[in-house]
Amino acid sequence: MRKALDMSERGRKAAVLARFFRQQPDRISALWRRMVLAAPDSDASQGAPTQLDNLVEPFIRELGRTLAGEESSPWSRTRAVLRLSAHRGARALYDEFAALRRCLVDASEVLGGGDWERERINRAVDEAVDSAVALLQRMKDPRADGPRVPFGGLVVEYFERPSRTRRVSPDTGDGRTAMH
Repeated sequence: MRKALDMSERGRKAAVLARFFRQQPDRISALWRRMVLAAPDSDASQGAPTQLDNLVEPFIRELGRTLAGEESSPWSRTRAVLRLSAHRGARALYDEFAALRRCLVDASEVLGGGDWERERINRAVDEAVDSAVALLQRMKDPRADGPRVPFGGLVVEYFERPSRTRRVSPDTGDGRTAMH
């Protein structure tokens, strides 16, 4: 009797977690954005857009469907835009996905998810990381192998532009009047 009670309790907690991921992905994505922006060495903390920003919420929603029993890959079901930057490279992707994994696992623990949910989350994020890095490598070298798990959305290359800030020393007259 106790084992049946434990199984139903685990099922209830899994359903709560799946529903939260499906219905409120914005709460986890907001936490993820704060983590990425707070990282001192990230490009996002310098004002550059993140590579995963447009796809975090749809991916979390699809992950919720996986936790509810959907069998196919959440990465393949995600309909969003993946921005890849050759300038930033794979390191930036790894960092952004690591922050996302941390947020998802933390949410799972807070909402009572167990080992099964954590395994599903880690598998989904691993598939996403491997696919995104393979797409980035393929962008640099067309002969490179494609991703094992295809991405369900649109992949675009994000070109970084160096900032062209004009610096004028205060003693140099450039013909403009300063107002104080």
